[in-house]
Amino acid sequence: MIQLEDKHYIGEGEIRFCYEHPEDKNLCIKIPRPETTRAYTNKELLYFKKLSRRNKAKYQYPFYSDFHNEVKTNLGLGQVFDLVRDETTGNISKTLEYYLMESKVVPDEQIESALSDLKQHMTKYKVFTRDLRSRNICCKLKNNNSIELIIIDGIGHRDFFPLADWFHYFSKKKVDRTFTRWYFDSLKDQRDFLRRD
Repeated sequence: MIQLEDKHYIGEGEIRFCYEHPEDKNLCIKIPRPETTRAYTNKELLYFKKLSRRNKAKYQYPFYSDFHNEVKTNLGLGQVFDLVRDETTGNISKTLEYYLMESKVVPDEQIESALSDLKQHMTKYKVFTRDLRSRNICCKLKNNNSIELIIIDGIGHRDFFPLADWFHYFSKKKVDRTFTRWYFDSLKDQRDFLRRD
């Protein structure tokens, strides 16, 4: 059993608490909140199982935090995911929301380019999200002064007829709708949304 302590705590969302894996600095363990149903977790893990059958070596970069396995902890059953760290410092990467609202370290032009790359990857490889909030996207700082945007939560979709999983036309439409729904058509729209949220 893995022992999680306060020093391992990273943050939390509406569904889970997130802890740094005490035995591997490149992994995190997510512990569902008591009100989160097992059915919700199972649905998400089923989607990751489907993604696991794909050839991720084709990806330009790992644009989402991948699921590894489930582990028993002192706080209950947890799910192990990739933990995103900056190349520049080795620190846990900050969210896109942080760089949009609290820090000017990353220029808007660079964020816009990285969002375009993320959108293209999601469309090309048919990876979808239920919740594309900027707090669910990490901004990884690279040694070459570039950035990578990596989705850390909300992967999956609820389509009964998943045409977007099979056809590029529908995957593009779905990703376009997702970006519009979560106010990513422009950084101004996104910042206005964050101020209201």
